[in-house]
Amino acid sequence: MSNKQQLTIQVESLTKQAFKAFGDVIEIDDAQHFPINQGTVERHHDLASVDIGGEAGRPLISIVTCNEWFTLPYKLPLLERHPVGSQAFIPMDNIPIVIAVAEAGESPHPEQIKAFISNGYQGINYHRNVWHMPMLFLAEAQRMIVVDRGGEGNNCDEFPFPEYEIIIRN
Repeated sequence: MSNKQQLTIQVESLTKQAFKAFGDVIEIDDAQHFPINQGTVERHHDLASVDIGGEAGRPLISIVTCNEWFTLPYKLPLLERHPVGSQAFIPMDNIPIVIAVAEAGESPHPEQIKAFISNGYQGINYHRNVWHMPMLFLAEAQRMIVVDRGGEGNNCDEFPFPEYEIIIRN
């Protein structure tokens, strides 16, 4: 028998308004845009604020491919944060992503965790120090572009919840 307190978090639709305390939703809906390349391409401009933590950092652009995928409900093992810079995930495969977050602070509180699901086209940019779950892939070989900070210093803190069993569900 487990002595853990069970907490269930229901996912909600990812919107700019609902996510603004945690970061930016990266999507083209309502974005500033203009034609480039003699009008053959439409540039949706300045969709997220990349924070690299001053002169000691540099922006990194990477692609990640999942090695393991999950389904909901999902047991949340921990939250992490990046104290030196922001971190963005942009899906490449039109597959929704699940995000669980808690506001920035010294330690996250389980009761304050919110969960979102994207529409498959949306990406997210976590602001510096925002607590979030490790990326949860919902499909085999799902890929994402990652934009974050490279450079010296620890830019990842983890916070487990040993007293809780936190379940993310539809």
